[in-house]
Amino acid sequence: MQLKGGEKMPNINIIPENCRGCRRCEVACSYSSSGAINPRLAGIKIIKVEEKGKHYPVLNQQCFDNFCGKVHRKEQGEQIPLCVSTCLFDALNLENS
Repeated sequence: MQLKGGEKMPNINIIPENCRGCRRCEVACSYSSSGAINPRLAGIKIIKVEEKGKHYPVLNQQCFDNFCGKVHRKEQGEQIPLCVSTCLFDALNLENS
């Protein structure tokens, strides 16, 4: 990913086995975009596979291609995506490569 000024944004690394299905990432993303808690508006979705009893975070292509600019107010200068900073279980983290 590229930030303004040509700075490279680290990739978001998804570790699905850490996801507990709390959906904090969906809520934070949607609230930041629209001011409403509506996970349908989020760039990340949590898919639950009933047969396995597992949850899988899935980012839309736009999130992979461009940094959305949504950051936690306490981390304004750090360029950590909001979905990553709100994940309590480290299912989402930044891959520095």
